[in-house]
Amino acid sequence: MVSSSNDFLPGKHISNTITVNPNGKKAFKTIQDAINSVKNNNDKWVKIHIKAGLYIERPKILIEKPCIILQGEGSQNTLVSFSAHNGTNDSSTFISSPPNVIITGITFKNLYTGSQALAASIYGDKTFIYKCSFMGYQDTLYDANGRHYIKDCIIEGEIDFIFGDGQSYYENCDIKVIGRNPKVPGYVTAQGRTSSNDLGGFVFEGGSIGGKGKVNLGRAWRPFARVIFHKTYFDSVVTPQGWVAWTASGNENRVTYAEVDCKGPGADSSKRVSWMKKLSSSDLKLFSFPVFINNDRWFDTLPTIS
Repeated sequence: MVSSSNDFLPGKHISNTITVNPNGKKAFKTIQDAINSVKNNNDKWVKIHIKAGLYIERPKILIEKPCIILQGEGSQNTLVSFSAHNGTNDSSTFISSPPNVIITGITFKNLYTGSQALAASIYGDKTFIYKCSFMGYQDTLYDANGRHYIKDCIIEGEIDFIFGDGQSYYENCDIKVIGRNPKVPGYVTAQGRTSSNDLGGFVFEGGSIGGKGKVNLGRAWRPFARVIFHKTYFDSVVTPQGWVAWTASGNENRVTYAEVDCKGPGADSSKRVSWMKKLSSSDLKLFSFPVFINNDRWFDTLPTIS
């Protein structure tokens, strides 16, 4: 996993705004048509304003089209929905591949509830996601690669519903367990860090975990998985053990799973797995927003998003 795939920073200026409105005379009818209109190798911010409504489509931002802002009219009002279940590589309702992408005010949903069915896949470095919702059952949000700042979002699912090898910071996000199978605990995360040199990991700052049924905080999709919760509220849906080794079984020392200053009935760590890490204040600083994903200050150069 490469932390910085593109050193280019497009700045704060938005050069053009286009609109998606199925009922508008001078607007694109679909999100994909609007994305396609952006020139390849774009180096100036283009805002695509998506009017409120239900969009039954599977939009993709290809790697040749960076510097795009997708702005809905609130996650309760602008919904992108589809039902596909062809595995991890071909079931996602939404895919974003290039660096320098901003997504705000949209719900992405995969209606299928039988197996792997992704609501969104995020591959690009320097991606900011703000006030969005991701709804699914298994593998809801594929946080695949690159640095991602995900703030004030809702993420819903039951099995591995935040997974991948992104280097990502989740701030004040509400994680909702749907509890479809209340007798079998699910998993919030399935992090995919592959080696001790891999920069990937998921850091959750604030926010909450709630919903129905029972859920583990994570299981190791790859042997060096890294997930940290800091000051997160855990409802009683969180299992006492908290974590599962899965692919790291027998080599749990390679995994970095940690909880720091978390609260709530599910935050009792007395019965947690013995190999959960204890982080010092200096360790925790390495996973702070400025150090972990904003060390080159890419986020400080983004346009203001309200």
